[in-house]
Amino acid sequence: MEKLVEYLQYTGFVGSLLMNSVLLFLLYYRANPKFGRYRILMIVFSLSALWYSIIEVLTLPVMFSKGRSLCVCSNGPLRLYRPIGVPLTGIYCGSFGLCISLLALHFFYRYIAVCKSEKMYYFDGNRIYITFLPCVVVFIAWSLTTYYPMAPDEMRERHYHDVLMEHFNTNSHESSFLAMMFKAPATDTQPEHWIPTQLLACAFMSSIMGTCFSVIVYCGLKSFQQMKNCASQMSTRTRELNRQLFTTLAVQTVLPVVTMYLPVGLIMILPIFGVELGVAANKTAAFLGLYPALDPLIAILMIRDFRNFIFCKSTLGASIASHSAPPSKLV
Repeated sequence: MEKLVEYLQYTGFVGSLLMNSVLLFLLYYRANPKFGRYRILMIVFSLSALWYSIIEVLTLPVMFSKGRSLCVCSNGPLRLYRPIGVPLTGIYCGSFGLCISLLALHFFYRYIAVCKSEKMYYFDGNRIYITFLPCVVVFIAWSLTTYYPMAPDEMRERHYHDVLMEHFNTNSHESSFLAMMFKAPATDTQPEHWIPTQLLACAFMSSIMGTCFSVIVYCGLKSFQQMKNCASQMSTRTRELNRQLFTTLAVQTVLPVVTMYLPVGLIMILPIFGVELGVAANKTAAFLGLYPALDPLIAILMIRDFRNFIFCKSTLGASIASHSAPPSKLV
């Protein structure tokens, strides 16, 4: 299983480099002028996917659940150099929070563009970069929340030594890993007891996931309803582009629900209730590794101008005309 997961992680890395590079090219040369400032959001999201893939291939995380705890261990080239390997594992975890918060920002933009067009000044000029600040805060806070309370110590090294050596041929006393331990195992001097800092860290991450998902659902439903109500007032091209972008976002929401929200949510929550997933938790790493490669593929196939260019259904002249046309806001 661990070898299969590793192969999938490498496949996801190569696929992510290829697909996101293609998408960035299309966003620069083939994006309809009506994309407006939304093109910047798509570019940043694609760049974040590349960042995620690079961090993942440097980390090559393996995951294991034992008792009321969860371990994320680096199996990458820096795994034996803890001063870099452990923080890098924390950054890998934080990159997950960055991805889901950026996706929520996409839906917020669509909600403002469709339902609250008078507030589109939020994204005018350099103001659009301010909207990325919450995502950056989530990334930093998530990384620190996994690094400081969950860094390797004697208790964690002892708890995970046997399983990491048996299943992943990894020495817990030398390797870089992070472990969320909800309950400390019993010792000669102390009985088994809950660790409040780990429960608070889990609550923080769960609240971020819940907030982002709530924003996606609320903004998505409101935008869809407004588009239906105002469809007759839009031009045919604008209505079609809105439909394509909304459909793309909808599919891009289903994908992380299956590959990110559910797997990560389950391996975080189930150990609290004593459900030991064991080595099966490592399947989550395979899902997370494939996500950055699949996400840009959705945009490439769902947006007509991109799809037509890839399948050679449009001319270079149309591409240049589209790129040189004066920009306008997407409504």
